[in-house]
Amino acid sequence: MITIDGIVFSLQGHGGISVYFHTLLDYLKRQRVPATLTMETPARQAVGEGGEGMSVIRRRARWLERYRTCRVPPATSVFHSSYYRRPDGGGFPTVVTVHDFIYERFSSGPRRWVHGTQKAAAIQAAQAIVCVSESTRQDLLEFIGVRSEQSIHVIHNGVSDIFRPLELPPSAASYVLYVGQRAGYKNFPLALNALTFLPGFELYCVGGGALHSRELAGVPASVAGRVRHVGLVDDETLNTLYNQAACLVYPSTYEGFGIPVVEAMRAGCPVVSVACRAVVEVGRDALTIAEDPDPRVLADAILKTVSADRPSLVKRGLAVAREYSWDRTHAQTLAVYRSLADWS
Repeated sequence: MITIDGIVFSLQGHGGISVYFHTLLDYLKRQRVPATLTMETPARQAVGEGGEGMSVIRRRARWLERYRTCRVPPATSVFHSSYYRRPDGGGFPTVVTVHDFIYERFSSGPRRWVHGTQKAAAIQAAQAIVCVSESTRQDLLEFIGVRSEQSIHVIHNGVSDIFRPLELPPSAASYVLYVGQRAGYKNFPLALNALTFLPGFELYCVGGGALHSRELAGVPASVAGRVRHVGLVDDETLNTLYNQAACLVYPSTYEGFGIPVVEAMRAGCPVVSVACRAVVEVGRDALTIAEDPDPRVLADAILKTVSADRPSLVKRGLAVAREYSWDRTHAQTLAVYRSLADWS
């Protein structure tokens, strides 16, 4: 029996890791794989009651639960934590999925030490390590390393089938779309300042919390007036925004994968990025890359997406995006479980 530690559902109300494990649980149910989900309450996300071979164990969270070992049912044959925890028992293999090394690259002090220590311990204790990109695998080797008896599997993330081209009437809006957090390595000021050279465009921001005045400090009023925060939207609304955008601008200098890049391509929305290693790995030749992190260079790359090249960019994006699906991701993950537990 596979045991999934659902601690992430107690830690975040939404997020990429939660999507990863929600879709994994759904896949295991549909495949009728014997599995148990352990849930610490109170949780910040709703999780179903199981079924189709899956049971759910709910118990009250202990003090500092996220940093403690997970209480595991005795029938466990493979253990997979949703957020870098180890099991409280032994005698069975463990799997850990590594999404990125943001804390290791960009944090310092107690925050980095606490997170990094728990993460490194979980990785070092695992028999199998799943990395969501080759870029993340390289970071793993740089920051932690692996033992000869551990197996490493690069298994790309998927995206929802909700993201697709729509037959919509022409939109009167001319906007560039920005999705996600905006601080630090996300490099939002680069996208913001590119608006100086894009007088006919607005910048729509999705997610990432409210847009604060300090983020627009020093930006000309002619630019600040063309920035709109759409808020946190559901996937259907986001798909429509992708469909009507001139492009997705993704100036982040670091990612473990970059799910919005694939979402946009699946929706027929061209993607403009900087030369971020993981994003280039995922988007490949469908990307329009601003080779220099300069607002004018980024603006020129954005203008390319509304030129005569747009149909070919959309076509390449759709072709690349077809390779990413959650079913493919989790079929490969299930193969890892089976290799460890030696069951079919």
